Amino acid sequence: MSGNMAARRVFITGGTGSVGRALVAAFRARKDAVTFQFHGNQRVADEMCSDLGVEPIQLDLSGEFELPRADFDVVVNNAGINISDVSTHEVSLPDWSRTLTLNVTAPFRIIRQCLPTMMQKRWGRIINISSIYGLRAVEGRLPYTVSKHALAGLTKTIAKEYAPHGITCNEICPGPIDSDMLTRIVSKEAADSGTPLAECFREICEGIPAGRLANVQEIASLAVFLASDEAGYLNGASIPIDGGMIV
Repeated sequence: MSGNMAARRVFITGGTGSVGRALVAAFRARKDAVTFQFHGNQRVADEMCSDLGVEPIQLDLSGEFELPRADFDVVVNNAGINISDVSTHEVSLPDWSRTLTLNVTAPFRIIRQCLPTMMQKRWGRIINISSIYGLRAVEGRLPYTVSKHALAGLTKTIAKEYAPHGITCNEICPGPIDSDMLTRIVSKEAADSGTPLAECFREICEGIPAGRLANVQEIASLAVFLASDEAGYLNGASIPIDGGMIV
């Protein structure tokens, strides 16, 4: 099929978060038929349906699940968590297990279910939202860092296996994003250290050559490109979008 000639069926996880909302809006602006997964934020999901004309699926990705449908042309695995902030010897097994389940196993389950339809059509785009910490390590975030490294392995293996079927699989590796998740993380760090929140954000931006956080539209725009026909020869890539942090 042609990814640009007709509206595609797009599935996005974590649709009610900051990045998720931007992804849904960006693909919907392209006139795609967008379905998004959400877990608990019914109010935001209802607003998105009303404002954008998209379809929600309320689904808990932390256990056994099956999508009610799998006939998608584009899959964006965006849902993820970053809940552990201690050194390795202090990481709890529940935090480890929950992080790996949501950040790696859930994308695997979704991709596995959607691949057969993509293979039949001989066209598909799989985009995993990772992190620069899938490309390097960071202290105190072991489960998250390991999960994102594992997501890179998932991405690259699928790219190799399914390229002959017209399917690509790439991952976007953002640095710090102006998002709900980062605000929660930094707010906790500020409270624990007694540092003003604004000062914590200033220190983060000082460590970024661009001098600012990424905005969610920048992540969404890259995802839309990776889902296009023009990106058909880009496969198995881990693309940093980090203002120059890891160059």
